[in-house]
Amino acid sequence: MVIPCHGQQEGDTLINRGAVVAVRNNLLYDATLSPNLGLELRLDSTWTLGMNGGLNLWDIDKEKNKKWRHLLVAPTFRKYLNGAAFQKGYLETDLIYSHFNVGNTSIPFGLYSSVKDRRLQGDLFALGGKYGYGWILGRDWRLEAEAGIAIGYAWFKEYDCPLCGAFLGNGDRIFLLPQLGVNVVYIIN
Repeated sequence: MVIPCHGQQEGDTLINRGAVVAVRNNLLYDATLSPNLGLELRLDSTWTLGMNGGLNLWDIDKEKNKKWRHLLVAPTFRKYLNGAAFQKGYLETDLIYSHFNVGNTSIPFGLYSSVKDRRLQGDLFALGGKYGYGWILGRDWRLEAEAGIAIGYAWFKEYDCPLCGAFLGNGDRIFLLPQLGVNVVYIIN
């Protein structure tokens, strides 16, 4: 049962109003100064297909060459659990690709401890899964919280010291990546 919000009538759920597209922004990703946007299309009453993207093209501290530059693209599939797309709980599977150039910074969860005194430039692929839950904020607005984990493989070139950097060689790594999100979503009918 969906409790109507301001301006809604009983039974006026997002799916009943023909919601077919959602546009989202992950506020936690924004906190890393990485603009991002997601688009989600309803396939049927419970399945959706989406595409998320993020970008960071600037240095955190130019004088120290502290950087977390990256381009991220992640197609997603969602299965809504209560029988209606864009409502309440969902399971999500995503395939993640990123091209990155990081150096002189700390990566959360100890993923790349050598990045504090080195620079890594490369690519990664990961497969992730999340559980999320959404709340209707108004007629066309929704707030989502999601958490999950991805397993992936990264390959990169490693350079000594983040600023000047002699080439040290190639590296690769299998990793686990926690996934968290707080999304503001606009539903297009």
